[in-house]
Amino acid sequence: MELIDERAKLLIKRVGIDQLVRGSDIGHSRWKNVLYKDVRMSTRELEVLKDLYPQYALWLISGEIQPEFGQTSPDYDEVNSKLSNRAEG
Repeated sequence: MELIDERAKLLIKRVGIDQLVRGSDIGHSRWKNVLYKDVRMSTRELEVLKDLYPQYALWLISGEIQPEFGQTSPDYDEVNSKLSNRAEG
């Protein structure tokens, strides 16, 4: 079972630390520590992820998605984007 911090780290890797620094008041070194070191992620970082990527809020907390309500995951969106590109081509 994937934990909240594991899902958050996956999202951080996908969007990139620079994107999170630009979208929040949390510095590069803190995001880097959260991603690469064994430090406890705070609710502050989770709030930033939720605010910047509201479509992933349900997935971040529960690991579940509900695409019919706009709640997806990075993996779901990646697969769907590839399917959409095939349909266009």
